[in-house]
Amino acid sequence: MNIGDQFRGLPMEDLIGGPLSAAVKSNTDLAKSTAAFINDIGFEKVKDADGSIMPGPARMVDFVFERPGQDKEGNATVEEVKMKVPMLAIVPIPNLQVDLVDITFDMEVKSSTKSVESSASKGEFSASMSAKIAFFSVNASVSGSISSSKENTRSTDHSAKYHVAVKATNHGMPEGLARVLDIMNDAAKPRQIVAYKPNANGEIERGEDGKPTEQGKLVNADGTEVTPTSDTN
Repeated sequence: MNIGDQFRGLPMEDLIGGPLSAAVKSNTDLAKSTAAFINDIGFEKVKDADGSIMPGPARMVDFVFERPGQDKEGNATVEEVKMKVPMLAIVPIPNLQVDLVDITFDMEVKSSTKSVESSASKGEFSASMSAKIAFFSVNASVSGSISSSKENTRSTDHSAKYHVAVKATNHGMPEGLARVLDIMNDAAKPRQIVAYKPNANGEIERGEDGKPTEQGKLVNADGTEVTPTSDTN
């Protein structure tokens, strides 16, 4: 058999195109997963006029923390700061994409023939003779055998290897979303700052309910006290 005939009829379109089509579909599914994550995690759920659920305002996270401050007289204070931060700015956004598809197909055909031949017959013969010369007599005999054998051996080996390597990496945050988050992060400034007189440990004195025991003063970001305003009719 011709070794080249072994390679005829191989479904090369499926062997090569199959993994590539799967990679394209995988990228589509991964993009849908990223969009679903942004909608589910990054935005509140609201109902439209028809009662259907749709993404609403961006989901914000409230942060409350303390920091050292100083009043206008130069006295040390402890400021309780409240601020809101977009959820999408503090959680990693999955954005996997298939970057590499490496297809390796190896097919090896081994064809070997071994033949050992010999005759498969056997024969025997014998002969004798005698003669008398003068006062002497001579006797002689001859015998022998011939044998042969015949053997045929044939062997064929086929082997194939199909290897597909796929590499996917996280491409980070999309550029458009990064710009939106930059705008939102600029707005993520302290919403309220209240200055308290610290205790002996330099902390805000709090009761069993966790609330400050004294009345604090509402201050601006630079530490100056907020001037109360009154509405005039």
